[in-house]
Amino acid sequence: MSAASLDKDIASQFARSYHIAKPPVHCPRSVPAVAGSKFTCTATLDGQALRVNGSVTGSRGQVVVKPATALVATKVAEAELAKRLQATFHQKVGLTCHVPALLVATQGRRFGCTATVGTIKRQLAVTVTGTAGALSYRVLPYKRPK
Repeated sequence: MSAASLDKDIASQFARSYHIAKPPVHCPRSVPAVAGSKFTCTATLDGQALRVNGSVTGSRGQVVVKPATALVATKVAEAELAKRLQATFHQKVGLTCHVPALLVATQGRRFGCTATVGTIKRQLAVTVTGTAGALSYRVLPYKRPK
């Protein structure tokens, strides 16, 4: 299997899965087209390097790839966190996270978001808790504007 065909295939998979333009992907020069062969590629998403682990699943070049670290689609994360916060505050919550549209993150990575509840803005500390992009959050204590 050639690097060019792997690069193209993986870029297409990312574009479909995350609704983004095809990212640059670089794979080893050749990978044996033998079921069970393993390889590692690098993709660049929003300027962030992502290691991608892959394995050949069939003799005709079928491959399965999995990011080595979490990928967080920010818009999806914002919607999910807003939904969880609405259950807490019992009203509509707007949410903006301060990260790229697609965040490459290791487990334990923290980032901030701002929740708008009515006319009040609350800060959140968000933590990536799993390689599948699972998140936990903590609402920080309210600070009255001066």
